[in-house]
Amino acid sequence: MALTAFATVADLQAGWKTLSETEQDVATTLLLRATAQLMAMLANDGIEIDPDNELQAFNLTTVCCNMVRRSMASAAVDGIAQLSQSVGSTSASVQIANPDGAFFLSRFDKEILGLTGGGDRIGFVRPWADEPEVPSWDC
Repeated sequence: MALTAFATVADLQAGWKTLSETEQDVATTLLLRATAQLMAMLANDGIEIDPDNELQAFNLTTVCCNMVRRSMASAAVDGIAQLSQSVGSTSASVQIANPDGAFFLSRFDKEILGLTGGGDRIGFVRPWADEPEVPSWDC
């Protein structure tokens, strides 16, 4: 069974910019990769994809396009994390948000898909849980 992307190149262009033929080829591949990543993330959170849920389908298209747009926007500065320029006594500096062009979900993306897993969790481990007393951390 072939994987079908949640979004098309036309969807991406409609919300962003017109892409060259080369960019369209790259976008096609990235849309499939983003779809696969989203499917895995949804499965990990126990969220099923409902083909009859139009709102979910729209949100999946939106998030897929967001992921690819962020990735492709970083391509111009691939691997560069910061840029600086000085002229006389004036200088400007820019820090690139996604220098590797990696896929990531914003908080908004996670919210509209109902995702809760991943890096937003915090916790601790008590390796001494079988011991009757918890050691004191007072100094």
